[in-house]
Amino acid sequence: MNSKTLAPLDQMVADYSLVTNGYSGNAPNNPYPMFEEKRSKCPVMHGDILKEHMVPSMADYMMTGRPTVSLFRYKDIHSVLMNPKDWLSYIVGDGFGAAVDNMLLTAMDGEEHDKFRATLQKPFMRSEIRKLIDTLIRPVVVTEFVDKLRPNGKADLLREFALPFPIRAMYAYFGFPHQESLLSDLASWAIQVVAAPQADPEIAKITVPQSMVAGQSMYDTLLPIVQDYRARGEMRADILGYMMQVEHEGERFTDEEITAFIRMLLLAAGETTTRSFANMMVQLLENPDVLDEVRQDRKLIPKAVMETMRRDPTAGAVARIAARDMKIGDVEVPKGTAVLCSIAAANRDPETYEDPDRLWLKRPMRPLLSFGFGPHMCLGMHMALAELEVALDAILDLPNLRFDPAYPHPEIKGLNMRGPDAVHVLWD
Repeated sequence: MNSKTLAPLDQMVADYSLVTNGYSGNAPNNPYPMFEEKRSKCPVMHGDILKEHMVPSMADYMMTGRPTVSLFRYKDIHSVLMNPKDWLSYIVGDGFGAAVDNMLLTAMDGEEHDKFRATLQKPFMRSEIRKLIDTLIRPVVVTEFVDKLRPNGKADLLREFALPFPIRAMYAYFGFPHQESLLSDLASWAIQVVAAPQADPEIAKITVPQSMVAGQSMYDTLLPIVQDYRARGEMRADILGYMMQVEHEGERFTDEEITAFIRMLLLAAGETTTRSFANMMVQLLENPDVLDEVRQDRKLIPKAVMETMRRDPTAGAVARIAARDMKIGDVEVPKGTAVLCSIAAANRDPETYEDPDRLWLKRPMRPLLSFGFGPHMCLGMHMALAELEVALDAILDLPNLRFDPAYPHPEIKGLNMRGPDAVHVLWD
């Protein structure tokens, strides 16, 4: 995994594949029949559904033998995520927190989490992100990517579009200089940090030290960028400019603190959007009537994004740990027990969603769990949604878009971090 041996985009693809394979384990590519059986027979299951299939689980990333219960029903998972007092999040940082000095907003609890989130959230609010659609996101998506792909008549949408475009857009909003090598290095290092947890101890011997090196490389690269930004004295309407001016508990952030926060944010700044876009395109291309429906009525684009994220989410599972003795249904959950919440299973719970396997753009929506829920809902949700909506709108302008029969049909796989290996398409 030496970044000097591969071209930047090849390195990103290799790192992406490492995550995909690690979170696939020996689980079926289509886990939904299994989830259906679990929901009906043991909706509150003793044991860890991810570990059972050799998939790293944030319920016990470090393989300590922590007691775990797996949840599959929407109502149970929703109630856990809405109760951060009794269900804590700190275990989320066990797997790769050390690589980023344990600076993870998703692993904070209580007042610490609430204060940091309140400080950081303004540039990620929907009202701020929507201002970027015409000034930043659409120019990146259309001018830098789709317009260049159009004459080719074919592409691997994962490699040539879904991997690079979210990184380019998000990094521009951070305030980074536009240097291809910088962007690809940071993106690959971020994925290597995320790839640290592995169910196979032999692979973990490689990925865990690699994640530590990657985390330090991110910090060492970002600090001079932060320092140069401050030295210029021009505070732009981007994330770096915001963080240099905002106060947290009456004090401004130092360059070192800003660097640590930016590194944390980078871990989710690209790859999850990549996977969500790829999953969306596979589902739409497998359902050409739905693809045509949204092509003809672009007002359905936001619904297409949300419905595909419900039906096959990238983040298939999250975990919490019981702060006190709890009970879910008829099952006692002692203090210190982890709960593995299968978001993918909850999203197809027929008690919540009518005809849940169907891709239905006009579905009456319920609160979506794919970005998490409650106080820990994904901070970058509105950026991801804006990127996905703009990207789908642009790709729909490619006439007669279809799978390329010269390549294997793409399969979305993984019990977490779900995604296909490639999405080869043709257009006229």
